[in-house]
Amino acid sequence: MKKQPLITEQTKANLKAAFWKLYTEKPIEKISIKQITDLAGYNRGTFYLYYEDVYDIFHQIEEELLNQIQNIIEGSLLNNETFDLSRQMGIIVELVQTHSDHVAYLLSEHGDPQFTKRLKEIIWPLLNRYFVPSKDHSEYQMGLLAEFYLSGVLSAVIKWNDDPKMDIDEFIHFMVRNIFPGM
Repeated sequence: MKKQPLITEQTKANLKAAFWKLYTEKPIEKISIKQITDLAGYNRGTFYLYYEDVYDIFHQIEEELLNQIQNIIEGSLLNNETFDLSRQMGIIVELVQTHSDHVAYLLSEHGDPQFTKRLKEIIWPLLNRYFVPSKDHSEYQMGLLAEFYLSGVLSAVIKWNDDPKMDIDEFIHFMVRNIFPGM
């Protein structure tokens, strides 16, 4: 019997949504497959058609999200011949807004440190073109500055997204003007 692709995708989406709801309420080690399938309205066997365990569904959600973000960023880098920091910041802000339910939680203290590390690696090509290597700084010191900027940008975007008291253009202008004052 051949699976129907639309039904398969809907089933996977329902299982992921159920998992995510539970994940935002409790630690992953406290989530059972039965809880996921009960919430999604399926039996345990259906879960095992697509996932090995709760960690597998979690990692697939992360991978899909990171792949989407990476594709958008790579497309931006290929299509953006002029280096416009405001546009690059806009891409980061829009990515967080689009995936705010997942990204904000994954970057929080309840999230996954590996997700944060990988997201920074994906985003770095957008920002690194604005760093001028200095003969006065070692590679290690430049790495420290990069971490500072990446962490700060992501934290500010998450905080703004949680309570946007500025519109997106005001926020981006504010960030660019204050992070890279010479721009």
